[in-house]
Amino acid sequence: MTPRAWMRHALAAAALFIGFAAQGAQAAFPDKPVRLVLPLSPGGAMDALGRGLAEQLGAQWNVPVIVENRAGAGGNIASEMVARAEPDGYTLLLTGDMLVANQTLFKNNVNYDAVRSFAPVGIVAVTPPVIVVRADSPIHDIAGLRKLGAQRLVNVGTPGYGNSNHLALARLQGLYPDTLLHVPYKGAGPAVVALLAGETDAAIVAVPAAANLIRTGKLRGLAVLQAERSPIIGDVPTAREAGLDLDSGSGWFGMLAPAGTAPDVVQRIGVSVSTALNEPAFRERLRAQGFEAIGGSSADFAHRIASDALKFPALLQQAGVSVN
Repeated sequence: MTPRAWMRHALAAAALFIGFAAQGAQAAFPDKPVRLVLPLSPGGAMDALGRGLAEQLGAQWNVPVIVENRAGAGGNIASEMVARAEPDGYTLLLTGDMLVANQTLFKNNVNYDAVRSFAPVGIVAVTPPVIVVRADSPIHDIAGLRKLGAQRLVNVGTPGYGNSNHLALARLQGLYPDTLLHVPYKGAGPAVVALLAGETDAAIVAVPAAANLIRTGKLRGLAVLQAERSPIIGDVPTAREAGLDLDSGSGWFGMLAPAGTAPDVVQRIGVSVSTALNEPAFRERLRAQGFEAIGGSSADFAHRIASDALKFPALLQQAGVSVN
């Protein structure tokens, strides 16, 4: 065998070995701990969903799935961290619709692209926002909120910028100009704690962040911002029942991997997420918290992100949502 022929043979063998090794590594996924990064602080709806999902995935994979809260900059710190991570499936992001909105709100300070920087795994769950006040508040309904707003600015906390709760508040501000002041927090947990401590007059958060406090009488729900009442806080009226002409869709929570993650690894994660969401006890647990489990495909989630990326700029501008 000539030296040139030997070199060709060696290179071919090396390429074949690397290919088999890569396939073996992907087939073995996961064989070490997986990080699930969350862009908000502990204690809110996303945190509850993420920790429950991590528990389910860890049991399936027989490796720890570690939840890492990386709050700050409206969720951009976590999103940028995962976008830059090694695309091997071992660093995942559970996020919400702020992922897309932030590209408009933080236009000059976002170092990721919602469409191109990630490999979508799937939408995990959806849930609507709810307007809440303390149980001892003089505000008993939306009319009471408007009445207080006629006397002074009403401070309303949200889990931060760009999410469905912030967007709902912006639409509410459009209905009642110069009455409501946005107070953003690093998640629904801190927003609810601030409300209970008297730092704010009201809050708009996802139902799972407030449902138990409503049921135990610590918070009063003024309106669930969807067409039907929530089955777990059935005494809280819908927006229309409360006298609000406020169209607000449920916010989504979805899982993503860094762009470049092998398709079979993304598929493996997606199948595991769907298996978890179809497990009766876990599905009922999510329903009891106020989530609607989805478990959609990677393609469906990619389409939703691309669709939101097209419509969010005009939607945010129309609603008057901005970061000062």
